[in-house]
Amino acid sequence: MTKVLTFISTHIINNAVVSEYKKMTTVKGYDCILAIDNTNLKIKTKERISEQTFFGTKIKCFFFDSDLQKELQLPWFSYDKETKKFSDIMWYNSDYRFYYIKKYFPNYDYYWQFEYDIFCNGKTYQYFFDKYKKQTEDCLCLQFRKEKLNGKWFWSKSIKWIYGDSQIYAAFFPIVRLSNKAIELLYNKRLEHKKLYKNITNKEKNHWPFCEVFLPTEIIKSKLSVFKLNEDKITYEDEYDLNESRLFEHPDNLLYHPVKGNFIERENKLKKRINELEGKKENKISHIKQLIKKVLKIKKSKSY
Repeated sequence: MTKVLTFISTHIINNAVVSEYKKMTTVKGYDCILAIDNTNLKIKTKERISEQTFFGTKIKCFFFDSDLQKELQLPWFSYDKETKKFSDIMWYNSDYRFYYIKKYFPNYDYYWQFEYDIFCNGKTYQYFFDKYKKQTEDCLCLQFRKEKLNGKWFWSKSIKWIYGDSQIYAAFFPIVRLSNKAIELLYNKRLEHKKLYKNITNKEKNHWPFCEVFLPTEIIKSKLSVFKLNEDKITYEDEYDLNESRLFEHPDNLLYHPVKGNFIERENKLKKRINELEGKKENKISHIKQLIKKVLKIKKSKSY
């Protein structure tokens, strides 16, 4: 029988995250955990894997932090630099969490990762998983496509040092499923690229590959298989505001993304990041524009 592990990856604990976890645990035949970045939460636990109670719900938790990053000897690169800031590593290299999970849960055939800002508009994720349960590919991801090296897509730039003139690929990562074999391959590739990138002198013009280009490109280069998820409510631009949209009043069992709270706090963080980037060299300008666009779209609303 095929063994499947699903996990929600989060750096915050609130009612919304707990609610999604509860919906996911209703899925028949799949194991579910909450993968928690404990860097800032500092939840007291002596074990990587433990049962915790949040908002009255008992939850099977897996805790990760920078110590695990060091233990696995993964690279500390983000964009064009080596960094000691774990949060920079996490958003830029979201594939790393698969390696953390597989180390402590090694005996599964497939692993599903969900970001914390996914909202299932129903009582269970069963309908979602039933759609894809017959898929045997090594990678299931959103918006899988070919991209041109140094093309219009921001993350296609400055990675010729590793991919030369090869075809590159892209995907979108709020939801990803990987096979055990794929995770092992990708982990070894990150270690291999780490050795190469350490010797790159001009990192401003040679970037560490972002997860959404690294993972699909390496999967295809290694002749593993990919299946494109079809979820049209999963976007990367406009946020869904549950207070305004009242999605939950009309359950359709679809998944929505991004659905977030803490709007004011995140707006301030993005503005701070923009100020940090102002005055940097030209290759940062596109990044600045993306951040400004996000700031302008953030709604001043209460957390759901």
